[in-house]
This record gives sequence, C-alpha cells and structure tokens, in this order.
Amino acid sequence: MVSDNHSIAARLRDVFFSYDRQSQPPEGDSTPTSSERAADGVLKNIDLDIPEGAFTVILGPSGGGKSTLLRTFNAIIPDFITGSFEGSIEVLNQDTTQTRVSDMATDVGFVLQDYESQLFATSIESELAFGPENIAVPPDEIAQRVSASAKLVGLDHLDRSREPADLSGGQKQRLVCGGVAAMHPQMLLLDEPTSDLDPKGTGQLLAAIRSLTGTELGTRSSQKTATSSTVETDWGGPETMVMVTHDITEALHADYAVILADGKITDTGPADQLLRSASTLRERDIAVPQLVDIFDRLGVPTSELPLFVPDAIEVFESRGMDWNPGQLTLDGTAPAGTGSATGEVQFTLKDVSFSYNSASETIPAVDDVSFQVEAGEVIALIGHNGSGKTTLAKQLNGLLTPDSGSVEFEGRDISTYSMSEIGQSVGFVFQNPDHQIFADTVRKEVEFGPRNFDIQESELQTRVDSALETVGLSEHENADPFNLSKGQRQRVALASILATQPRILIFDEPTTGLDAAQRDSFMSLITRLNREENLTVIMITHSMQTVAQYAPRSIVLRDGSIVYDGSTRALFADMERLEMNNLRPPPVVNLAQKLSSRSEKLSSSLPLSVHEFIDCVNDTVSTRKWVGVLFISIATAPCTVWTRGVH
Repeated sequence: MVSDNHSIAARLRDVFFSYDRQSQPPEGDSTPTSSERAADGVLKNIDLDIPEGAFTVILGPSGGGKSTLLRTFNAIIPDFITGSFEGSIEVLNQDTTQTRVSDMATDVGFVLQDYESQLFATSIESELAFGPENIAVPPDEIAQRVSASAKLVGLDHLDRSREPADLSGGQKQRLVCGGVAAMHPQMLLLDEPTSDLDPKGTGQLLAAIRSLTGTELGTRSSQKTATSSTVETDWGGPETMVMVTHDITEALHADYAVILADGKITDTGPADQLLRSASTLRERDIAVPQLVDIFDRLGVPTSELPLFVPDAIEVFESRGMDWNPGQLTLDGTAPAGTGSATGEVQFTLKDVSFSYNSASETIPAVDDVSFQVEAGEVIALIGHNGSGKTTLAKQLNGLLTPDSGSVEFEGRDISTYSMSEIGQSVGFVFQNPDHQIFADTVRKEVEFGPRNFDIQESELQTRVDSALETVGLSEHENADPFNLSKGQRQRVALASILATQPRILIFDEPTTGLDAAQRDSFMSLITRLNREENLTVIMITHSMQTVAQYAPRSIVLRDGSIVYDGSTRALFADMERLEMNNLRPPPVVNLAQKLSSRSEKLSSSLPLSVHEFIDCVNDTVSTRKWVGVLFISIATAPCTVWTRGVH
C-alpha cells in the first residue's frame, strides 16, 4: 500500500473478476490447483492503491491480469465487460462500479494494448479531433488540441489528411496516444504504449508524457538520460499516469511499481527500490535491468545497484573495478552464437522499390534496395518507424510485389512461386497477431498451416503438440484465441508458423507482449533452430538488446533506403552512426562505450551482453570470489552457467 503521506488516485479493495460469469471468488488463503485457478478468475482479491500525481508502472508475466486490471480504472469493467465481479473501486473520487464508461472517459484516458482497435477515422486530423468533439470542446479549442497532440507524439510532420491505415505500426501507436492526450485526461492509462515505437520515438513519447505529468521524475538519475519535451500546450497534463509494460527500461523512469502475477499483487513499492531487487524480478519472470544485472552478478549490494549509466560509472570506479575490453575474445558471431554457419544464397534483392498509393498521394516505402541473404543467417532489420522495414520484409514471401527491381528466392523470381510453395519455406509472423488469427480455438489455428500443406494427420498432430508446448500454450489449446492476452495471441501466431517447420522465419516485432521468461524461451528456441537446423532468421525489431544478443548482421533502413548493412558489433561500436540513425544501444553497450572512453582503452568491438561485459571487468575489490549461487544464461548457450560474485 502507498504510505499515508500520499494522496490516492485509485483505490481497489477485494476486487475479484472473471470473464466467466459463473466463476466465484476463491475462499481462504489456500493455493488453488491449476483447474481451480482457471475458474477463479483473472483478478483475485486485489487490494491496491495508486498514488496521485505519480507515474506508476505495472509489471508481471504475460496473461497475469495486467490489462484486465487497467480496465477497472475507467469502468470498462464492470460497466461494459460484465463477467463475474466483486469488490470496490474508487478512481478520482468516483465509484467506478456505479459509473458508466462514457462518464469516466472525460477524466481517464486509455491507450489500449491493441491500439489498432482504437483507430477508425479516415484521417489523422479527424482521429485526433474525435475525442474532443465527443465531449463538446469548442471548435477553436479542438484545432489547438489537434496541433498540440500531433506535436506531442511526433506526427506533426505528416499530412493530417493522410489515412491512419497508411501509417506504419509505430505511427499508428503514436496516433492513438495523441488522440487520447487530446482529451486532456486527469489520469492516463497506458497498456504497452511503446511496443511498436522505434527507440527515438519511445524516448520522445515518454519524455513528453513525463513532462506533462508534472511529477518529479527528473529529480532522480533519470534526469541524466531523459530528454525534456518542448511541446507547448495549455493542458497541465495528466496528474497521474499508470502504465503496463514488459520493457524494463521504461519502468526505470517510474515513481511507483506494482508486480501482478496470476491475478494477484505480489509486490509494490518505490520503483527505484523494487527494480534493484534482482532476485525478486527473476523470481517473478520479469526482466532485470541490464545494469542491475551486471553489478548484482559482480557482488555489489542491492542498495548500491545502479539503474542508469552515470550511476554505473560511479559504482564501477568507487569499487576499484578495472576495465579491460582487450581480454574479450570475439569470434564474429552474436553473443548467443547465432548466425555463425552460413550457406548458399537464399534471397537476392536487386534495386527493389515499392510505393503505396492512396486516394491523395503516392507514398514511397522502399527505395532502390539491394542485398542478399544466405542460409543460416540471423539478420536484424532496424530503423525508425515508417522506414520501410515491414514493407521490405513482405517482399520476401510474395505478400507484396516490387514496383521495380527483382526479388529472387533460391535462384527463381519470387513471383513464379505459388503462395503454397513459398509458405512451406518462408514463415512470416506479423507485427499484429490479430492479422493472422481467425480460428475459434488455439489448436485449430495452429493446425491450419500444416493441414493446408497436406501433412499426414499423425505428423500434423505431433507438430501441433510440439509447437503449443514450445510457446507454452498447451493448456489453452481449446481456448478462443481472441479471449487471450495480446502476448498469448502473439504466441498463438508464432506456434502456427512453427508447426509448418519453415526453413526461413521472418518475424515482425516478435517479442511484443511477451514477458521475460517467454521472450527468453522463444529466442532460445530460435537460437537452437538456427544452430542445429540452420534456420534462417530475419527479424524486424526495435529492441536493441535483442539485436545485440542475437543478430550478427544488421540492416539499417532510413526513409526506405539501406544506410548500413554489416556487422552488428561494428554498428554498436560506432556511436556517431547510431546517433545519425536515431538508434539507442542497450545500456551494457552504452556503459562499455563510456568506460572505454574514460580509460582510453578503446576497442573496435565492445561487449554486447551482460556476460561479455563481465568478462571485460577486473574486479580488484572482490577479486572474483565466485560462490555457488548459480544461474542459467538462457539467452546464450543452453548450458552456459554463470556464478555471482560476493565480497
């Protein structure tokens, strides 16, 4: 609970909710069985206070009830979604159990996890104006709000008559955030609001929102890393912000943190304290901040663990650690060992260009792109929102045909393949899983692909069982996919592709909505398939940590053109190039750059992962007294074992 000296923006007491109207709250403190837990509901006797005037982050495993919890703050539950509900909820001095969603909408803004479901207008301007129009804001003020909101979310450079459907995923997500901000809510609810934003966009959006909240978020170490917003608006900003996220780097800037697992609150407290508790985060399947992870494994006490790079440098130097990147042995692969065995050329793209045609304009998306992909490579396609990454990837499986240039797959023009032929070799996991899910049960969805390839029934069922087990959805095989969380739907889409056993896997933001354990499990699977079966992997991602860990080769796109194609290690060692392309390296790389510069021990290749960083440290204080506190580094080799040093 929040301490008595804080005002409360939201108060929940004994809140139970299940989407099943026949479900009943659990009784007593006994731990239910798996079958009982499923019937017990999504939220189980929640007691929670949200402090007023603060930025609260909600963390926890995928499917644990985080999105459902947010829906209780603006009366979607129980006013719109009824189910089985008990308990009391008070938000901004209103009883949401007795208030309609429409009445709460003027005070509580909500950016949904499935942000595309909030878009329906025919232009950017009408989308931004829709909310204010519905609460009878005067026309002159609506125009001002539209301009301010477009600038707030970084869309002011676009033609406002442009249709939202023509925007990239990240641009759509910004547009939804802008539309909600135009309502000028007192409380802002954000359900993974930056999942599809590029690194620069994420930083800009969070900085703008933080500046609008008027909280003292910049008084901690975040002030050393966050950029301030220059957005001019007469809106004082939401007094309170509550955000669900799996991105631990976003959580670092929060004031207060809540961990929700299996429908229950497990931990609450000041964010800077909770996020330093590496053991708690690991136990809850929450990603540990990289800098916390590094220094925890080096034996630094919890109270001294750094959250930001400037603090990490202070800890490093105060504890007498020595930086020696020269002792790091690199073999040219990614830290995970992926992409090391390449073979024959699979894709050849020559001078490929593609544009989208709308009613009002032609929008170039890919411009004169040429490159090759060899069997067994792991390649990251990275760049700003709207740079052409998804459009380019869709040229590789025939979903889009270039306006000019050519795409060859194994020596044949890709247009000569049938969709069935290319589909058996090239699997594509969409950015939005709802774009490829349609069956009424999870199992039928996963069966669909191999069944259309005339796989024998016994083999088909074996593949489906294996795919469901791989993504951790065996217990949900009979569930309706659209009743699952977005992270779970993402795994359904992935399983449906894995069941076809493709030789090439293309995925567009594959880890969106996945918790730390699911992400590591998925990437561990990709690592194994790449090593053992020479699976070629092309991934579109804004997660620089994923790029650094798994992709030996990176292709950077800017405005539809390739501006870099080469070694990921070389890319992350070139800070000028990163800055030029608005790419923000993971904290471990940023810290390594700073230490190398300060110690004048410059190196063309820097550590890209936690374990590589530790290999570059001579800890003269602890003298590397390793003890038997073991952990498994899933993200590298399956059997790589590390130990944690103590003083």
